[in-house]
Amino acid sequence: MKLLPVIIILLAHFIFLNPAYGADIKDKSSFLLDIRNRDNSICLNRFSVSKNISRYDMKISLFGEGQWHLGTSKWDKITSGVEAEKYLLKYLYCGESIHFISGQLLDYMTFDPGNMSVETTTKLGLNFPLTKKLSFKVWNEYSYNLEKGSAGLNEVLVEIPYEVNKTLDLAIGWRHTDRIHAFDSDYATTSLILHF
Repeated sequence: MKLLPVIIILLAHFIFLNPAYGADIKDKSSFLLDIRNRDNSICLNRFSVSKNISRYDMKISLFGEGQWHLGTSKWDKITSGVEAEKYLLKYLYCGESIHFISGQLLDYMTFDPGNMSVETTTKLGLNFPLTKKLSFKVWNEYSYNLEKGSAGLNEVLVEIPYEVNKTLDLAIGWRHTDRIHAFDSDYATTSLILHF
């Protein structure tokens, strides 16, 4: 089970990186400043390889994400998996991912820190363009641990990304994290997004 994320990442280039498939590659680096307790601030990085499936009007992504806890200098959360996202209406979208999760600070979850588990995350959001380069996004993410049959996180996110050029976006935002079995956090966020 521990080798499956590595196998997925190694096989990703056969599926997504072939130029014939026209994959979108994105790297998003974010700093999350915890407004309630600065010792809980996080550096977050998400790398994804995505493909639009025009037949079904949806986007499929392979992704990996790491959250580094600045207060303890440990990995808060590490995930890797696959996500599907679809616009239902002009501005309304939904997404579903299944992924492996691990980390050193997941004592608020229903499994032991350092062990790997399987989780799903459901997304529902709105994306409003404000100008050609500026937009407003708000969405909710609800995570559920499949092995333990228990919810882990419910997060509400707001983001205002600005497209500097075709390869670079900058964003500011806010994120509320409800650790269902433990404490909550509110973060002011800044992000740098690279498109390859």
